[in-house]
Order: sequence, then C-alpha cells, then structure tokens
Amino acid sequence: MHDGILYTGVPNEAELKNAPGIPAADRIKPGGTAFIECLQTIACNPCEANCPSGAISIGAQISNRPVLDTNKCVGCGTCVSKCPGLAITVIARKRDDATTVLSLPYEYFPLPSAGDTVAAVDREGRFVCDAKVLNVRPMSAHQSTSVVKIEFPEEYTFKVKSINTFHWRSNNG
Repeated sequence: MHDGILYTGVPNEAELKNAPGIPAADRIKPGGTAFIECLQTIACNPCEANCPSGAISIGAQISNRPVLDTNKCVGCGTCVSKCPGLAITVIARKRDDATTVLSLPYEYFPLPSAGDTVAAVDREGRFVCDAKVLNVRPMSAHQSTSVVKIEFPEEYTFKVKSINTFHWRSNNG
C-alpha cells in the first residue's frame, strides 16, 4: 500500500523528516517558530515574499521548497495567513506550564472565539486532545486566511495540526 502526500494527502514520516522548512524540536523558541510543511515542488513564494524577518527563502528557482532559518524566525505568524497551501503553522512551547501554543490557518465558518474549547486533531483529522482557543485573527482584505491560536498539553506538540469545531464548547454557553 502506498502512503504519503501524493497517495493519501497526508505526509508520511520520511516526507516530514526531509522537509527543509521543519525545524528540529530544540529550535522551537518561546515566542514561536514557523513549521513549514511544504512538501512538493510547486511554483509558490508568498511565505518568502511576506516574511518580515527574512527567515524564509525559496531561492532562484520559484518551485524550490521553502527553507526556514530559525535564527531569523520571530514567530510572528505572517506566513501562516499568506500560505495558499495552508502548510504553515507556528509552534511555541510554554515551559512554565508545560503547554504548547499553536497558530494555525483556518478557513471554515463559523470561527471559534477566544476561550472556546475545541477538538485538536492530527494530520488525518483524528481527535488528539481538547484545546483552548487563545486568539482568532479573522481574514481581512490584507490577510487571506484566518489564524486561530490554540493551547494544549505539551505532550501533543508534534501531533496536533488543526482543529475541529463541529463539536466545540463555546465560552458563550
């Protein structure tokens, strides 16, 4: 049986390991570090063009996969909303309370609100844990994708990739 992004739409471990935009676990900064899961060579460069700190480079060939310089990445999340492939998240570890903060692209409605509890899911959409919504930056004329920031237990740092809000518990009742 085949696996990987071309066959199932879900990257396998080898593809993720070889992605030049995914930093090593010890490179995650407290303020956040981008994780770029751009696994295919396609003509695309909004992440590079919009990175205010110059941390993302594509190179001369526009179909190169993005490379992340973790020394330059400030975890601002601009790249998250600019990536048309929804392939970028920002991960920050809060060592003081053993939680992870994840900023992720979100293009569904309705949007959750700060304080909501949502289902954090893996790359295949399977439930991993409950997560608390910390912030939502809705899309606007200058931002093509909404960005949702969630917090969840640190042990799930590399498992959680998105949220499922179909069964969320709103802080509004």
